[in-house]
Amino acid sequence: MEQKYSVIKAFSKPFLDITDNIKSFLKLSLSFALVLCALAFVFGEPLGCNISPLKDKAFCLNNLSGYMAYLLIKLFILSVFLRAWYDSTYLNQNINFSYFRSNIRAFFKFFALFIAFIIFNSLPALSLYLLLVRNPNPVWQIELIYFSFVSLGFALPFASLRFYSNLALLIENKPWHNFKQIYQKTRFKLSKIFFSFAVVLGFCLLLFISVNNSLKASIFEPYFIYNIVSEYLFELTLLLIFTLILNFIRVQKESFK
Repeated sequence: MEQKYSVIKAFSKPFLDITDNIKSFLKLSLSFALVLCALAFVFGEPLGCNISPLKDKAFCLNNLSGYMAYLLIKLFILSVFLRAWYDSTYLNQNINFSYFRSNIRAFFKFFALFIAFIIFNSLPALSLYLLLVRNPNPVWQIELIYFSFVSLGFALPFASLRFYSNLALLIENKPWHNFKQIYQKTRFKLSKIFFSFAVVLGFCLLLFISVNNSLKASIFEPYFIYNIVSEYLFELTLLLIFTLILNFIRVQKESFK
């Protein structure tokens, strides 16, 4: 029997899972946003460093190695937050000090998965960059090979959407579905999965751009207070965005059991 896929459920449930567990989300996100905010100030990477009037009034470090260290630590903290949210909301685990102490290995495993997910889904941006900076080759065969290679960066993330249910299984340490199983379950549904993901991703991008522009346009004195408030709100927005994407992955697992 063919399995039905509800587009409305796929793009609405990631939001509903947050509203239905709003107390848990606020408890985790408010705490982790504070940690991320402190991290940004320690490494000299607050939001104010990207605003011209505040560059000279904030502690900013223009150091590539320092930024890379900051980025890795920030992504690790984000991954810990996401893992804690997933375990709390979907696996009914109690989040306390002993939880963090006893799940260190799981956090690093999730961090590796998180990094791989980000890199893989950055392929379209890389492909677009390669198209913009290329020098056209007069030999059409070489141009065809180049475009075919670069187009993979757009096609692979799109095709991988049907495998998102496996990511949830990996997080839960459950056996993966093989390619044949996934193909049969998602047959003729890739466009629906893409549309529902596009809605969630579109909302996330719109939210990020709106919050980022609003914070940069709402500078007030004292600048020190503005830096703290803007950075904290910015980190909360990031946590919300990544939570929605993780929730979407979970919905795919529920849709293709």
